Amino acid sequence: MFRYQWRAFWRRVLRTGHLKFYLTVLTLFGWVTAVTLPDSLSRAAGELAAGQTASMDMLLLVLCLLWLVVLGEDLNVSLSSDRLRRFPLDVRSLLALRLSSLFLSPIVWLAIILSLLGLSPLLSAPHPLLGIMAALFFFAAAIGVGMSVSQPAGIAPWRRWLLVAMAALGAVGMAFMAVNPATLVTAIAVATTPDAIAVPMATLLVTGAAAWYLFLWTFRRSLHGGTGERAARRATSIARLPGRLGPLVHKEQRSVSRVLDLWMGLLLVLAAAALALSAYMSSTYRQAIFVIVCALNVNVTINCLGLDRPAGLTRFLILPIRGKDLFLAKNLAVMVVVAVQLMPLLAVGAWQSGFVQLGADTMVASVLILAHLAWGNVVSVFDPRRGEPHRFAPPGDPVTASVSALIGSAPGVAVILLLRSGSRFTALAIAGIVLLTMAACYSSLRYAGRSFERRIEVISERLA
Repeated sequence: MFRYQWRAFWRRVLRTGHLKFYLTVLTLFGWVTAVTLPDSLSRAAGELAAGQTASMDMLLLVLCLLWLVVLGEDLNVSLSSDRLRRFPLDVRSLLALRLSSLFLSPIVWLAIILSLLGLSPLLSAPHPLLGIMAALFFFAAAIGVGMSVSQPAGIAPWRRWLLVAMAALGAVGMAFMAVNPATLVTAIAVATTPDAIAVPMATLLVTGAAAWYLFLWTFRRSLHGGTGERAARRATSIARLPGRLGPLVHKEQRSVSRVLDLWMGLLLVLAAAALALSAYMSSTYRQAIFVIVCALNVNVTINCLGLDRPAGLTRFLILPIRGKDLFLAKNLAVMVVVAVQLMPLLAVGAWQSGFVQLGADTMVASVLILAHLAWGNVVSVFDPRRGEPHRFAPPGDPVTASVSALIGSAPGVAVILLLRSGSRFTALAIAGIVLLTMAACYSSLRYAGRSFERRIEVISERLA
């Protein structure tokens, strides 16, 4: 079964053009690794030989975060959890298939190579074998945590609480600078007494066992309890937004709020708001965070059609709306979600700097959102990519994403620079940027709408 899963994955990669994405990512990260990794490894080895662990702690933490990011990749595997239970296999075999599917992606291969290379400095430590074993336990615990978090995304009743819990825990961890767990590994590698080895090793073993037990439990739940959708309640829901497009905007709002990219941006905003409550944050830093958050959302704005399916696109044409109305509904949905995303930091800014600064922050955020949507509407029509709810937005061509982030952020950065300049023409220049951004957004709605009506068959084929 895994052999056929492997063939299906690579056939899908070749047919959808995803191979270009993998080649670009592997080339970019391979070049960065070749430039930076040797120096980091030699420095960490020298410090471990002298009993110092700062560089190795940071290296292990980066590798741990790499595994957590890699496990969030949406491989679009044919044997998902809801399809696995159709096969006459026991839970152990199904679990083996689930774990083996992680190694379909070339990015995981790169993570494995980097992790093995990252263990080489431990050979210079006083206890190299124990240090390497502890590092392997550490990576295994990180994989278990990542799988435990991603698995409940397939269980409908848990999704909302899972995302809220992830955002809250992540914000608290980033705000209060939690202790680096990689210190447990280096403490074992440079320990001088048996007690200094036993306590960190026991902590790693207990943590890893708990993470993998939680993963096994959530895996069984996803096999037997993942279909508990309350369809009747969904069918009778009433749109909360007024107007002719109200129901459509509400539907798009619910869809886009399930994309994990927006929750990552919310995590950053909550962390920044928590830090701003303990220390004054200047308006420039606050507005720079707006730029970063909107850049993190770029895969959502340039792929607003990704969560739709061919049948849904056909139904859009049956409705008494034009293509521009469809994109307007999608843009309004994204505006509402991103506005809620930025609201905590806007509120903290108003509390610290007053309502005049709140107006400036709101203007910067509005220009950023409009600019990203204006460019994203055009890219969405010509480069749609199939996405899944409760997953990260599918990455497309890295060059396209980078260019989109630059184009969408440029007007907001220009407004920030003008606000800091103090020139007498500042108000006129900012007004011109705002008007141009609004005109670009309106023009993109009309252009993307007409293009959508002409390219509906091509788009449906890409999203099938």
